[in-house]
Amino acid sequence: MSTIEQKSQNSRSGGIPAITGTIDYSRAIHLFPPQLQPWRSTILAYGASFVSTTVGFPLDTVKTRMQTHKQFNSYFDCIVKTYAKEGIRGFFRGIWAPLISTSFSKSISVSLFTASKPVCYSMLFSSSDSTTHPFIQNIPVCFLSGMIAGSGVSIFACPFEFTKIYAQIVKLVQKSSVADIPITPGKVSSSLTTTQTIRQIVKHEGVRGLYSGFKYHFLRDSLSSGIYFSIYETLKWASNSVLNPGSQETSQFSILLAGGASGMLCWALIFPLDTTKSLVQKDAVTNILRKDHGLEPLPPKNRKLQKITTKLYRGLGISMSRSFIVNMIFFSTYEYLMAHVA
Repeated sequence: MSTIEQKSQNSRSGGIPAITGTIDYSRAIHLFPPQLQPWRSTILAYGASFVSTTVGFPLDTVKTRMQTHKQFNSYFDCIVKTYAKEGIRGFFRGIWAPLISTSFSKSISVSLFTASKPVCYSMLFSSSDSTTHPFIQNIPVCFLSGMIAGSGVSIFACPFEFTKIYAQIVKLVQKSSVADIPITPGKVSSSLTTTQTIRQIVKHEGVRGLYSGFKYHFLRDSLSSGIYFSIYETLKWASNSVLNPGSQETSQFSILLAGGASGMLCWALIFPLDTTKSLVQKDAVTNILRKDHGLEPLPPKNRKLQKITTKLYRGLGISMSRSFIVNMIFFSTYEYLMAHVA
């Protein structure tokens, strides 16, 4: 992409390119045939997300268990007890669903954000608007584009996330909420594969059961994506302006800092929504287990999001740590691949 083309892109997208800058095709590794070039960004985002999701999944398991069960006194206590009773596999229980869905969702989210940004910019600002600095214009453009990306992806991602939650907490639910259920051969729900888990959910709750907690999932993904992309682009641009003033190149430190901070701050702001969603899905898991053993489901609980309490932030610390690591790895890997693989 030439300098003229880059400036044109900057103008259309609110002054700052979406996620990545330019690529030097003369020095890049050429892996994609012409027919796959339109999907290059999506494929590379999937690969970067695959790596970051695998690294962060054990911390996600601890976060979910802390959110949904009070029996753990601390993160360390949760880690020790999970390892003692389930071994290393306990931390990776249910990983295949998010490895597929989260990676795909992330790649689609990045693609939707990149495609939406020029459209949102044209909606919010006229082409002749020169009174506002591009840096300031970029914030609302990123937020709106991110919300569009997050809301679109949530429709696809919710069933996979509920399947993941099911696998992560089913043993704890079976022990604490349905302790009166006799565990008989062929009825050990905690040993089900991802496919069997999906079938069990559909069997007792129908296809709608896969969307348990969707209202909070939709709100979480829409708001979090808007915050997420806004913080990432804003912080990356600002830090790079200080570290590399006047340079077209983006420093690796700016990417690492912006990637980690965007994930961490985003989770801090939307964590109560995520906790409420997890509790709604825990109730669904409980009733599925009860139905699977011929028992009556429990009455629905009122899980409305109310005032911010300490309970809603249970598990936030490890979630922020996981998000910092995962997003630092994702953005650094993705931007590197986008700049070096053609």
